[in-house]
Amino acid sequence: MVIYNLVCKKKHGFEGWFPSFEDFQKQAEKKLISCPTCGTTKVEKVPHACAVHVKKEQPAPPAKKPEPTPAASLSPTEFKEMLIRVHHYVKENFEDVGPRFAEEARQIHKGKADERPIHGTATTQETKELVEEGVPFAALPKPELDG
Repeated sequence: MVIYNLVCKKKHGFEGWFPSFEDFQKQAEKKLISCPTCGTTKVEKVPHACAVHVKKEQPAPPAKKPEPTPAASLSPTEFKEMLIRVHHYVKENFEDVGPRFAEEARQIHKGKADERPIHGTATTQETKELVEEGVPFAALPKPELDG
């Protein structure tokens, strides 16, 4: 069973439970998934965990730490907008590997798969194992899209 955070065209957020990633895709293509708030069938997944890898042959750039903007200085609206932009950037620029995220991140980390930015979903147990194995990844919080 896979659980996806979904968003409709009117930006209503909701959760969907599916037997597999393929079942989600089939239902979405046939417009069988609808928003419980407004009923639209134009829905999409909100990305979850993501991983960014750099080639091991390349030296890391010198660490120049920019001054972070404390989250407390952002208004809730500004924070929400920033989080939505991050999710859209990931969706447009990272390969969606769906529920295979943990295994794919592990394979990239071990050099058994091409290095590339990926995103997908992982269970709590899978993320715990990735941390224990030293596989780099980041979990993104779901933006609250409802009023």
